Amino acid sequence: MKVVVVGFGLGGLGSAWHIAEQVPDAKITIIGDEKPYVRHKLRLVTQGMDLWVSTNHLESKGVEVILDKVTKLRREQKEVVLSNGETLQYDYLVLATGSNPSIPSKLKGGEKCAVFRRLSDVQRLMDERPNEVAIVGASFVALHVADAARAIGAKPKVIVRSRLIRRNLEPELSAKLEEFLAEKGVEFIHGKPKEVRDGKTVIVDENREVSSEMAFVATGVTPEITLAKEAGLELLDGWVIRTDQQGRTSDPSIFAVGDNATVIDIFTNKPIYMGIGTAASIMSLNAAKALTGFKAAYRVPRFQKDVFFGGIHMASVGLTSVEAEKEGFEADRVYLSGDGWGDHAYLVYEKKTKRVLGFSAISKEEVGWKGMEVMMAMIRRWPASKLGVEVS
Repeated sequence: MKVVVVGFGLGGLGSAWHIAEQVPDAKITIIGDEKPYVRHKLRLVTQGMDLWVSTNHLESKGVEVILDKVTKLRREQKEVVLSNGETLQYDYLVLATGSNPSIPSKLKGGEKCAVFRRLSDVQRLMDERPNEVAIVGASFVALHVADAARAIGAKPKVIVRSRLIRRNLEPELSAKLEEFLAEKGVEFIHGKPKEVRDGKTVIVDENREVSSEMAFVATGVTPEITLAKEAGLELLDGWVIRTDQQGRTSDPSIFAVGDNATVIDIFTNKPIYMGIGTAASIMSLNAAKALTGFKAAYRVPRFQKDVFFGGIHMASVGLTSVEAEKEGFEADRVYLSGDGWGDHAYLVYEKKTKRVLGFSAISKEEVGWKGMEVMMAMIRRWPASKLGVEVS
């Protein structure tokens, strides 16, 4: 069995490893256009961290590692074409091409701003060493840029249209996170960014100017689907590769994992976009298991945790109360503090069944392990009482 994996991120590296473990007789080739590194820790380069990931563990399993770019996918011939014109045949293909920074079309001048996705982006920040950095966005990446800016001595100015990490935190926790980060020297400007002038000055609302020496846009990502789209694979909303619960695309010999693909929502059983590293890791295992003939799949819950400025911890699992209501649940929530839940946390549950729907926390202590407990409760459809939480 010949398997080609495209992508050196978590999804690609995970797929190559799991396939080597699950299908030991497979001939596996993995291709990426830049040396592998831990992308979600980019900001720590400013603190001297080495993010390079060795491929020795893959090569010890017989995996061939190629540093090159795949320029075309030919489904009928079951082959991919490299930038040098070389072709590689496959029986199964795994697309783990990730995503690219998304620039809002309504943000005039946004295309001239810096982004924060590759090593070259953080290197640019370190080379230019601005005194002030304006950051458009309220995402994880926006806060990563703020963290990196502060590490080189720059003043971060975060422009927030709504609230911080709103899909992952309860409203009160967004406010608490902002309060914690403001104590660390981050300036927050609330309003709608309209324009960026010369890649430096951001115009907010009608005429408020937020000056800086370097402006970043960190408002989300767009799945990298060029190969899939040109090859005619089915897309969801024309935007992301549609897959089944095992990661199989509309072509049964092609899988897609990570930021370029959908997952099956554990609550609605519908395809959704998640775009997070923990999902990519589980998706890669599901694809590998599928190649062994395994028919089921591990469920993929939304689970994120992070730490900002070296000591402000955040964890989020499943749905916030706002997201739960959008999905049609009659939801409620309970505030929690201490006993491992962290300084400030909310558990979201379905009113009728008391089934756990989600959890989010902001704390000055590690809370990720509690998030793992909640994730298990969600997957097993437990009521809140199984976590020792009594709700009305």
